[in-house]
Amino acid sequence: MKQVISVVNLKGGVGKTTTAVNLAACWGEMGKKVLLVDMDPQGGASLSVGIMNGGNEFLDALEGKTALPVYSTDVPGVDLVPSGSAMETANTLFTGENSSELLFHCLGQTRGDWDLVIIDCPPSMGFHTMNALMSCQHVIVPVEASFLGLNGLKQITSALESVKPQNPDIKIEAIIPCRAHRRRRIHWEIMDTLKELFPGKISPIIRENVSLAEAPGKGKPVIMSARISKGADDYRLASMWIDEQINGTPEPSAHRFSNIFSEDTSTPDNGFQNYQASSFAER
Repeated sequence: MKQVISVVNLKGGVGKTTTAVNLAACWGEMGKKVLLVDMDPQGGASLSVGIMNGGNEFLDALEGKTALPVYSTDVPGVDLVPSGSAMETANTLFTGENSSELLFHCLGQTRGDWDLVIIDCPPSMGFHTMNALMSCQHVIVPVEASFLGLNGLKQITSALESVKPQNPDIKIEAIIPCRAHRRRRIHWEIMDTLKELFPGKISPIIRENVSLAEAPGKGKPVIMSARISKGADDYRLASMWIDEQINGTPEPSAHRFSNIFSEDTSTPDNGFQNYQASSFAER
């Protein structure tokens, strides 16, 4: 397991699970082998790839510090550690001094030739998120393109600082602006602010798209449920950008995808096209 990535935001409804699932699927589409770990007791990531699970096996693995339960999925290149309601008890069940390191030890016991491990976290700073942060080197923060979203980033930054003494390798690798509306100019102001606060860390934008909202109900990532859609295009582009961010080697098709918005002709839409293209030009 070469890279462990946590997808984190302490604010709900920002596209966190959508991001974890679709990045995993896009990397699988690129030929990588990915383990998606659903650390949220609501099991949203599991349901989004067509698997319903109570979470008992995951809980047992954490309790015994044994290998995690790994399920194959219908998503090419993606395996899953499923979660469910049983995982809600983890906050009260595991309270010892080293309780935030249980997932780290379980990942070490889990054998597989994955290139990437992606952990989807709940929107709270409890047992589940702390274990994810203690297990990863890279953090991806999906953020709603709003001023409330900016405030949520302060919480994440503070949380990471609290973890750094125990996990000095951890860092924010990418901030993904989600649910962006291409004709709302206030979003451009927020993008500019994000780029000032986190230079070189702002990924291509994920636009508000009905295909993204419909995909979980079909138990498939958007690149499978609506292969030709703005949601699929946006996550493909974001996944290639983040891959370059982490590994320093651009995917051959990355710059080709930076022009996927060429069909847009109005001024706000051209702004999106220019922003996406500049995400690679600035690298």
